[in-house]
Amino acid sequence: MSRLDLADIQGNINRPYGRFGFPYSRHLFFVVHDAHAGRRFVQAIRPRITTAEPWDQSETADGHSIVKKPPITLNIGFTYAGLEALGLPTRTLRMLPDEFIDGMGRRAAILGDVGTSAPDQWEPAWRGEAQTAHVWVSLNAGAVRTGEALPELQQWTDWLIGLTAAGAVSLLAGHTADGVQQWQDSAALMLEQLNGDKLPCPKEHFGFTDGISDPVFQGQFAPEAEALAVIGGGKIAAGPYDETKSWSALETGEFILGHADEGQELPVTTEPQSFARNGSFVAWRKLREEVDVLEAYVAQAAKLWMRVQGTTDVEEAEETVRAKMVGRWRSGIPLLAAPTWADHQRLMAEYADCIAMSLRKPRDEHERLRLAQFDRLLTGFRYGDDLDGAKCPFGAHIRRGNPRDMLDPLIGATQGSSALTNRRRILRRGMPYVDPTGEKGVVFMAVCASLFRQFEFIQQQWISYGLDFEGGNDTCPLLGNRAQSDKHVVPAGEANPTAFIAAGLPQFVTTRGGDYFFLPSLTGIQMIAMGAIDPT
Repeated sequence: MSRLDLADIQGNINRPYGRFGFPYSRHLFFVVHDAHAGRRFVQAIRPRITTAEPWDQSETADGHSIVKKPPITLNIGFTYAGLEALGLPTRTLRMLPDEFIDGMGRRAAILGDVGTSAPDQWEPAWRGEAQTAHVWVSLNAGAVRTGEALPELQQWTDWLIGLTAAGAVSLLAGHTADGVQQWQDSAALMLEQLNGDKLPCPKEHFGFTDGISDPVFQGQFAPEAEALAVIGGGKIAAGPYDETKSWSALETGEFILGHADEGQELPVTTEPQSFARNGSFVAWRKLREEVDVLEAYVAQAAKLWMRVQGTTDVEEAEETVRAKMVGRWRSGIPLLAAPTWADHQRLMAEYADCIAMSLRKPRDEHERLRLAQFDRLLTGFRYGDDLDGAKCPFGAHIRRGNPRDMLDPLIGATQGSSALTNRRRILRRGMPYVDPTGEKGVVFMAVCASLFRQFEFIQQQWISYGLDFEGGNDTCPLLGNRAQSDKHVVPAGEANPTAFIAAGLPQFVTTRGGDYFFLPSLTGIQMIAMGAIDPT
């Protein structure tokens, strides 16, 4: 069991804050005009940074567990240009990864950011050399019962902006098409209760349950919690499958620098080595969702689905088309567990209590165990049970994003997730946004130790191409661009008697901007703030 120095690791690496009761997020980006003033700016922020240390937890007399978390969190990241602007030594800078040095805009061809997603189409904050973000500060806040963000969100925002009053550090605005918005907000969608209270729900604007599964790495959880979390979140050992024994945590170095990864290597080393240790990288992307376009396409494709499959239920057809594109029903239940609409309806009835239970806290021990059972339904599956894609199409979104055991060359003869898959996992963070202009989408963040080997590989090879999934030039039906192909194939099988081709797929998601950031450890942040990075 790896022991991590959680007090040295930033909290947004270990925790997806949205799942921990922080439904509001604000992203502020700053430009450093003077290295000395920039370091003072970092030093002023440093004491408020949220670490990965566990929050206090207690249990009430009736058996409910209560976690005493702060009302707001703060974390900080830096682009390569930002580290350069803060005066880091050349010997340290030159050892950072090439893709991080390039920045996201220069990697557009690799990422599939072409056409309307090309960098010259991005929002003003991300367009052009003059608009380079140096420092990213993210705030995540709780909510009051009526759904609004806690007042600390605006208080901390005002404090951050006040740190720029001297002018040597400035706020980078331009986070809408009109260039007006000063920062980027995102927030969980809210469900209104009968008493008027509002509760955050894990949905995005297309209606799918989001943030269901994330990789689990060594040292992230206590042993008891890890044993449950690795089912669906870890890696699968070769040999006969046993749900409680076949899953294990990934190596820490896949996500946190300075620790061995799945190849028993250190993916990034710097001079001094202590600067990179316990840090990570983040791909920050603003993705616009064309909700009306998706709804129109689903309605059109559902009519064809009914003719091809010989069904007459419109709701069933529309929901099935969505599920075949994504690999999950909008409830979050995977096609591997519920290949048909009837299967889905049966499981929804069986786990109806869990759907309601997941939206509220605190929970007693019985409720926690029941939710753990539901979580295993959502995440504890393998594609070795669906070798021909009859349940979940090969090109479905979740099958591309995490192929699990699908790419094991011995699949069918044995079970196991291949090194190809294990070395390309990412921690997914982010929440939906609605801009003042009415634009909707998701602020998406991928946390990993190697942007090239993990995030960029997934984006280029699995999302923007289809050969690994026997799909030729087909791209992800949800996220992919349509430059080379605009179809998604649903094979015939037990779930649908006739093969179906979803043709003429429009663009559902468009990149609006983003960049690559380094999340240093608290030690690294102190080195930056003090100007005391000595590579000798």
